[in-house]
Amino acid sequence: MASMRFELGDGNTMPGVGLGTFQVKGAACEAAVTAALRAGYRHIDTAEGYGNEGDVAKGIEAAGVDRASVFITTKLWPGNPAWGMPAKTYAETIAACKNSVAKLGGSSIDLYLIHAPMAGSEKARVEQWKALVECRRLGLCKSIGVSNYGIAHLSEIAEAGLPMPAANQLELHPMNQSSALVSYMTMHKILPIAYSSLALLSSWREGYTRINGTKADEDTESSVRSVAERRGVSPARLLLRYALQKGWPCLPKTTHEARLRENIDLDSFELSTQDMAALDALESGTPFAWDAPPGQQHLDLTALP
Repeated sequence: MASMRFELGDGNTMPGVGLGTFQVKGAACEAAVTAALRAGYRHIDTAEGYGNEGDVAKGIEAAGVDRASVFITTKLWPGNPAWGMPAKTYAETIAACKNSVAKLGGSSIDLYLIHAPMAGSEKARVEQWKALVECRRLGLCKSIGVSNYGIAHLSEIAEAGLPMPAANQLELHPMNQSSALVSYMTMHKILPIAYSSLALLSSWREGYTRINGTKADEDTESSVRSVAERRGVSPARLLLRYALQKGWPCLPKTTHEARLRENIDLDSFELSTQDMAALDALESGTPFAWDAPPGQQHLDLTALP
C-alpha cells in the first residue's frame, strides 16, 4: 500500500497515490475505478474534459466502498478562445462545478481544479478563480486549485488579492522537475500534484495517444532501470516512490489490475539519497504533455473528446 498523505495549502489532506483516468472512458473506466478501489486506492482523478465523470461514479458504486471515503479530484474545462471555445464566465464556472458534483454522485468534490490557464486573458482567468472561491463557499467543493499553471498565472491570483490555490497539478518527473515553479509554490503553500510520473518509461500511455508523440529515449529509460535494479523494484514503482519522496502526490494511470496493485505498493521500500540524486540528475527541462515555459503554456488536448 501507499499510506502517505499530503497536506494541501488550505490544511486539508489527500492520499499520496491516486488513479488517473485521462483517455479512459465507458466500461474500461468503470472497471479500472472499481479495481483500483478494491486494491486500496482512495483517490480518483478525473475532469470535465475527460468526459468520464459519470463512469467514475459508476465505478465507485460498483466497488461497494463508502463514497465519503474516496477523495475525488475533478477539473473545470475553462474553454479556450484560441480554439473557438469561449472562456467560461463566472456563472458558467459555478454551473459547471454543480454539474460535476451531480455526475460524480456525491454532495461535494474534494478537490476542484481549473484544468489549464487557457481562458484567453488575465481577466477571464481571475473571474474563473473567483468562481472557484465561491464554489468552495457554497460547499460544492472542499478544496480548490489549478492545473498546468505557471508562475505568471499564479501571480495573477496573488495580485488580485484572492486566496491562493491549495494545489497545482503539473507534469512532474525526473526529466521535468520545474524547480523554479515548485519553489514559488512552496513559498505560497501550494501543493504540487504530479501527473505523467511514468513518462520516462516506454510503456507510458501504452495504447493511448501520446500528446506531442513524445517519449523518453532509451538511455534515459536505461538509467531509470539501473536505479530500479539496484533498489530491487520495478521502474514504475521507483518513479512513483520518487514522486512521493519529492513531496508530490501522484496519479498513475492503468487499466491493468496487476499494474494497479503494483503502482500502490510503495510503502515497502524507500529511496536512498544516492537513488534520489541519480534520478534528479536526469533533469533536462523536458516535458512530454505540457510543452511551453511556465507562465506561457498552451495545453495540447487534441486527444480529448
